[in-house]
Amino acid sequence: MKKKSTYLEVGVNLRDVVPSEAFHPGELFYDELKERGITQKSFASMSGILPSQLNEFIKGKRGLSAEMALKFGHVLDMDPVYWLNLQMIYELDLAKIKQSKLNKRLSKLRKAS
Repeated sequence: MKKKSTYLEVGVNLRDVVPSEAFHPGELFYDELKERGITQKSFASMSGILPSQLNEFIKGKRGLSAEMALKFGHVLDMDPVYWLNLQMIYELDLAKIKQSKLNKRLSKLRKAS
């Protein structure tokens, strides 16, 4: 079996790619509810998640816990790991963006001195 590469044919290592913006998993979750015709209120009721907590997640003001991922998976009949992976990617993208900005500032400071 051939091992997947993180290196594109053009010579870019995917691990070095910094996204221009990070997408919170709440955005995708909102799209999923909309596609299925489920309101936030009814999903909150079905899952046992407080409506305010669900709304904060959808708006990107709250992260996803493992417990919430389990509830999402149960109600939507999806693997909870899918939602946890989206949260992890979001957090990694935020960290990459922050680190990239810091590296640019440090580079400017080094050039100035």
